[in-house]
Amino acid sequence: MKKILVMAIAVVAFAFASCNGGSKKEAAPTNDSTATDSAATAVLSDSVKTTADNLTASLESSLKAKDNTAVISSLANLQTIYKNLVENGKLDEAKAYASAIQKFVNDHAEELKTYTSGNTTIASLVEGIKNLPTSATTTAEQAKAAVTQDVTSLASSAIAKGATTVATAEEAAKLIQNAPSTVKEAANVAANAAVNTAEQKATDAANTAVEGAKKKAQDNVNKATEKANKSVEKAQQKANDAINKGVNKLFGN
Repeated sequence: MKKILVMAIAVVAFAFASCNGGSKKEAAPTNDSTATDSAATAVLSDSVKTTADNLTASLESSLKAKDNTAVISSLANLQTIYKNLVENGKLDEAKAYASAIQKFVNDHAEELKTYTSGNTTIASLVEGIKNLPTSATTTAEQAKAAVTQDVTSLASSAIAKGATTVATAEEAAKLIQNAPSTVKEAANVAANAAVNTAEQKATDAANTAVEGAKKKAQDNVNKATEKANKSVEKAQQKANDAINKGVNKLFGN
């Protein structure tokens, strides 16, 4: 009897365990973008993160100061660091760095609009940062090609020669102060282009206003002429009616 009771208990325990096992759900795989972002930024070394922070802070100061030369230099420095990391065999870190500076550009899109409008140099540099390759399939060759010689020629001397770190905010500020002559030339060209664009817009607006005034004046002349013609026609009609009435009265019609 005891043997039968033990076997019965074993069967019940087995059945209970089976039920629990069958009802247990597997944890759904997570697709947390925050976790993905953390994994991407984790590739950045402390020195490169510091470099990104210092250069973006320098750019932010340049934007607030409305200094075109400093803005151009800052944007060129940010792009060239990406190229230098790739050339040093740090492709994954370069992609993570690109993601970090792209986020800064996106976060400051409204401030940058005032510079990119009518300033082709700054507009091109901003687009260059936005288009830096960050996908897993990007090769080192593709990454290097993303930063052109035109950009590196605008970067500060140390960065143009291959530096990948900017250790302090003071160093970032000094890089901008010692920007190459090409930056000043680009800023002058951009400024002149902006002035020419503004002058052209003003001329176009003046011409449009003149044409508008001429058209309005002509419309007024046409309306006055049309009104005068109608008045003449009415007077002639009235005169003809009076003549006909007189003639009819004269001949007794």
